[in-house]
Amino acid sequence: MEAAREFKFISRKFVEPHISSTFTWVQRDSVVLREKIESGQFAYGEIAPVPEFPDQPKIIDIIEDAKKWANNQKLDQVNSLLPALSCIDCGIWHEFGERKFDKVRSSILHASSNNDHFSPTMKRKIGILPIVDEINKCKKWLNGLPQSCIVRLDANGSLSIDELKKWIEEMAEEQRIQYIEQPLKEGLRDELFVLAEDSPVPLAIDESIIAMGGPNVAANSGWRGFYILKPTLLNNWTMTIKFARDNPLKTVFSTVFESPFGYEALLRVCCHSQLEAGITREPYRNLTSELPCHHQTELFAPAATQSELAELWEKL
Repeated sequence: MEAAREFKFISRKFVEPHISSTFTWVQRDSVVLREKIESGQFAYGEIAPVPEFPDQPKIIDIIEDAKKWANNQKLDQVNSLLPALSCIDCGIWHEFGERKFDKVRSSILHASSNNDHFSPTMKRKIGILPIVDEINKCKKWLNGLPQSCIVRLDANGSLSIDELKKWIEEMAEEQRIQYIEQPLKEGLRDELFVLAEDSPVPLAIDESIIAMGGPNVAANSGWRGFYILKPTLLNNWTMTIKFARDNPLKTVFSTVFESPFGYEALLRVCCHSQLEAGITREPYRNLTSELPCHHQTELFAPAATQSELAELWEKL
C-alpha cells in the first residue's frame, strides 16, 4: 500500500560546477515531499536551499520537519517545509490533467564555450572580473549578438554602488539590456530602490524578494522594476502565481536547479508570465535520474505525466 505522505532526500552533483560572482556550487541537495491528493494523484513539493541566499534552512532541519510531516505530526507554524507544502496545495498538480497546456519559453545563459549559440533572450553573469575588464568584455560580446537579442545581466549582489553606477553609465544607450539583476547585496536594498527610480537601465531584484518574503512585499515597498521569482524558495506558491498573473510583463520565473519534481512544478507556473523564464536542465545533462521531457528543445507545461513522475520517484 502506498503511503499518503513520503519524502526523499535527493543529492546530485552538477555536470560542471555552477559559478557565480559569490560562490561555486558543485552539488545540489534538496528534500522532496510527495502526498496523495483527493483525485488519487500525487502532488510534489521541494525544499531546495541555495548557498548565499537569505534565510535558507539547513538540510538537517528540513529532514526533521519532513519526518514529522510524513508521520502526520504537528509542525511549527513557521517551519522549513512551507515552500514545499504550498507547492503541494497550490493546484498545479491537477488543474492541467495530462494535456499539454502551453509552450514555455526560456532564456539562454551565456557560456564562453558556447559563444555562437544565440537565443531571443540571453543572460550573462557579471561581477566576476575587475569592472573595467568586464564591461569591455561584455561590450565585445554584445557586438557579436544579433540586434534583436534581449540581454539580462546578473550580478548576484556583487557590485558596489559606484560599480553599479558605472555599469548604468556604460550601458545607458544599449537598448538590448532588459535589466541588470540584483546588482547590489541585500544590505544595500534601500540604495538599490532609490537608484532604480531614475536608472536609464532597468533593474531587477532576486535575492531581495526572498529576503523580503515575497514579491508583494517588494511591490508595497515601492519596487517598480523587474521581479525574478524563484517559487521554490518562497513560502506561498499561490500568492506568487497570482502576482505573476497580475504582473506578467514584470515577472521572470527562475530555477534554483531543482530536482525533476521541483522543476516540473516550476514549468507549470511559467506560463503565468509573458517573459522568458530563467530555466535550464543543462547542469544535469546526461544524468539517468532526469526526465527526458525536461530536456526537449521545446518545453510545455505540464511536461511530465503523473506516471513519469511516479516511476522516477520509485527509481530514486
